[in-house]
Amino acid sequence: MKKTFSYLGLSLVLIWVISCAPTATVTSTGGPTIAEAQAERYDGPKARLAVGDFIDKTATGGGQTGWAAAYGVTFASIGDGMRDMMTTALFNSNRFIVLEREQLGVVMAEQDLAQANRIKKGTEAPTGEIYGADLIITAAITEFQGTAKGAQGSTRIAGIRLGGGVSKGHIGLDLRIIDAKTSQIVAATSVEGDAKSFALGGSTYIGRSLPISLGGISNTPIEKAIRVCINKAIEYIATNTPAEYYRHK
Repeated sequence: MKKTFSYLGLSLVLIWVISCAPTATVTSTGGPTIAEAQAERYDGPKARLAVGDFIDKTATGGGQTGWAAAYGVTFASIGDGMRDMMTTALFNSNRFIVLEREQLGVVMAEQDLAQANRIKKGTEAPTGEIYGADLIITAAITEFQGTAKGAQGSTRIAGIRLGGGVSKGHIGLDLRIIDAKTSQIVAATSVEGDAKSFALGGSTYIGRSLPISLGGISNTPIEKAIRVCINKAIEYIATNTPAEYYRHK
């Protein structure tokens, strides 16, 4: 009888762990995935774009008692961190000419130095050469949730005690691709990412490091959920940007 309960307990643990894999959904599908696109050599024209603000439209997680504070993250910084991740991911997709807009003031200050004759001749940055964007990528964060159980806690399943904490993360984005010339929305979708995990004797390394503003949620299911959501968003942008925008070398 004891063996039967042991096998049953182990089976339930395996089912639970498998169900904790991160997932994402997107309202539009079709075309190759970004992984399939990156697997092929691409020397064709690219779309020229810039990433706008990620606006937080949620009302959860903030304040001194919100879940974000438990991770040492200011809730206002989540949108900025995700914008940075989106910009980097778009560049790495090799399908776009990504224009820097967040640090544009630094670029313009360098050009102003040249105009003030403070830069050595022949090395100065000329004015009037900043590229204009054909497309603007914007997003609204519509859902963002995280929960956590203390690292010293434990969970009992069918008589088997699991050490460590249990936590989960969820995020939802409303994504828009906007024509910079006309302000027309040329594509839009909603993306959601979910992730759960057990802290079984230590955290698991998850991909590359996060932006500094999101460092507090590194190696957590919240980070997993964000990465899943960003990856699905990049896949959507790459496969749903109208063909006429791919015209730059």
